[in-house]
Amino acid sequence: MKPNLVLVAVVLVTYLAGFLPGITWAFVAGLTANLLVGDPLGSIPLSMLVVAVVVAGGSRVMGRLVWIYPVVATFVGSLVADIVGLGVNQLVGDVVLTGLPADLLLGAATLNAAVAALVMLPTRALVGRYAPDEAGAW
Repeated sequence: MKPNLVLVAVVLVTYLAGFLPGITWAFVAGLTANLLVGDPLGSIPLSMLVVAVVVAGGSRVMGRLVWIYPVVATFVGSLVADIVGLGVNQLVGDVVLTGLPADLLLGAATLNAAVAALVMLPTRALVGRYAPDEAGAW
């Protein structure tokens, strides 16, 4: 198992910077990652966009949980991204799965959540230092 750093970045950007930067990061980073690996073209950006929507929707409901929500969102986002990726591979690939590999999905989700917990404090510090306080009123 390897951590999905693109997923962790998409979750943290969506949670800390908002929905529009989150979906932008999800598409660009997902497409870049998709060009580097052998997955079907568009599967990683699709899964990252779904994760950004889930994180943004969940932050409206549970956004008050400042320290725990990004970790929980990364865990859930990892499960969603892996299930979407497996679904796309089932539709366009030659591999036929008989069931979901739950142990691998939960292990990867736990690893991604742990990485998000480790990088959350430095990321908050960077966003607090370099992000604008208010959006420009055009």
